Amino acid sequence: MSAEDKDWASGAICDALSGLSEFCRAHSAFIFLGTETEPDTEEIVGLALMLERTVSVPRVHGRDMDAIVISPYTNFKRNKWNILEPVGGHRTDDIDVAVIPLVAFDGLKRVGHGGGYYDRFLSAHDCLKIGIAFDCQCAEGIETESFDIPLDILVTEKRIITREGERKNSYGEDK
Repeated sequence: MSAEDKDWASGAICDALSGLSEFCRAHSAFIFLGTETEPDTEEIVGLALMLERTVSVPRVHGRDMDAIVISPYTNFKRNKWNILEPVGGHRTDDIDVAVIPLVAFDGLKRVGHGGGYYDRFLSAHDCLKIGIAFDCQCAEGIETESFDIPLDILVTEKRIITREGERKNSYGEDK
């Protein structure tokens, strides 16, 4: 994906996510901070902060991951995977919705990077699980294990998939 296409697709994903009543109603949101190959979540984080939601982001320690509450004034540093993490801050378990990354998807089945961080985290938190990805990450025939946590909703720049079915979002046609 070119940088221009990634920026456009990330914006379309953010717009579609901000139109979901499930996301808008949430009082607390856990949102991953994207890498260069993932949708940019900066706009999503900014939107949730602007809506005065409690926003938390991942911070890894050992084999586990915590949700750390952030504000517009939070400082960040890069971890060993070159992912931004908050410096300081406090941990929370109060999460209504989790916006999570994935490498590939087939419907609401997701494949992560293989460390199991999100599966362990999500199994300990009762929240709505929204995956965001670029539509080109769709891969039919994904096999999952019993410990793999499925999504409740998947948002790409072209479509929204829920347990009830699939629909095009307002950006569903190629740009």
